[in-house]
Amino acid sequence: MRRFGLLVTAIVIANLAWVWLQRHDSAARMARRNDAPQQGDGPPNRSTSVKITQFYATSGEITDADHDTVCYGVENARSLRLEPPVADVRPALTRCFWVEPKQDTTYSLTAEGSDGSTDFSSFRVRVKPAPPSILFMAVSKKEIVRGDAVTVCYGVEHAKGVRLEPIGWNLFAGKKECVRIYPPRDMKFTLIAAGISGATARNHFDVKVR
Repeated sequence: MRRFGLLVTAIVIANLAWVWLQRHDSAARMARRNDAPQQGDGPPNRSTSVKITQFYATSGEITDADHDTVCYGVENARSLRLEPPVADVRPALTRCFWVEPKQDTTYSLTAEGSDGSTDFSSFRVRVKPAPPSILFMAVSKKEIVRGDAVTVCYGVEHAKGVRLEPIGWNLFAGKKECVRIYPPRDMKFTLIAAGISGATARNHFDVKVR
């Protein structure tokens, strides 16, 4: 009889333990379900924010006689603003345009999205003076009789001054100029074009005098 009572007690305890485990397991599953992120919860979707994906110049340094190419790309942009406003910019994944700065210039791009978000990017292009160049030089005669004139025509670019040596004449710095000289003897002449930076371009010619 005593053994029977112990058996009944064991069965009751086992049933109570099973019920407790079932309730605990159910509560744990409910807690995990409640803690799991639901659709629409969590941080906002950043993919809708405006973003400048690229904004650069193909050359970081040019001369004041050259042009540079600027490229940009944006995502989720409603409008763009370029400073200085040297080109008409509009939202695009990839677009390029030319710029011709004459001095060091910083370019900046501001993009605004439909949600009010903004993005900003900038870069600087350095500009140096273009070196002078002699476009052409033509001499009317390479040999003359004493007292005759020789006509020298020339053209220069990016030059602040032109000089003819060894006679030391200062000439106009133009793209199409002519000058007459009267060599008294056989002479070797040098046409020198000087630029703003101090760089020079030279061309030589000889005249024989009989």
